This record gives sequence, structure tokens and C-alpha cells, in this order.
Amino acid sequence: MNRLRFKRPRLKLAAEPYRALRNEVLARDSWRCQCCGSAKDLQVHHLRSRSKLGDDVLENLITLCAICHKQQHNGTAGQRKAGI
Repeated sequence: MNRLRFKRPRLKLAAEPYRALRNEVLARDSWRCQCCGSAKDLQVHHLRSRSKLGDDVLENLITLCAICHKQQHNGTAGQRKAGI
């Protein structure tokens, strides 16, 4: 007999605490994309996506620029050279 595994609820912060966490991530990463080093159009990316129970916690977030973030979601990450 197969036992069902229940998913644990993910930690999803409300808007204001998430904004504070986002700023903490950006500061930790020295306000630079951790893929290419850019300081423009920075975004915070979930290493383990929310849809796969990725929590809103410091250890699950990384700073990426908009281009690297898009590449990460498209599966083409790492194809951009630093300084471009």
C-alpha cells in the first residue's frame, strides 16, 4: 500500500517583510549580479522556485540582473559574459 506524502507549506512572506529580505539579499551580494557582475536592473531570484516549495529565506535567494534572471528561467544561464 502506497502512503501519500503531504507537502509541507512553504514560507511565503507578506509584501513588507519580503521587501526587507530582498534588500538584505541585495546587500549580501554587494548589489551585483552573481552571474555576470552587473549592477543594473537587479532582481532577486529563488534558487528553488516557489512552485517547488522554495521558501522566502535568505539561503534560497540570489541577486541576478534582469538578463541573467531571464536566462536562468529559460535554461540558458551562464551564456552571458561579464561586463556586457
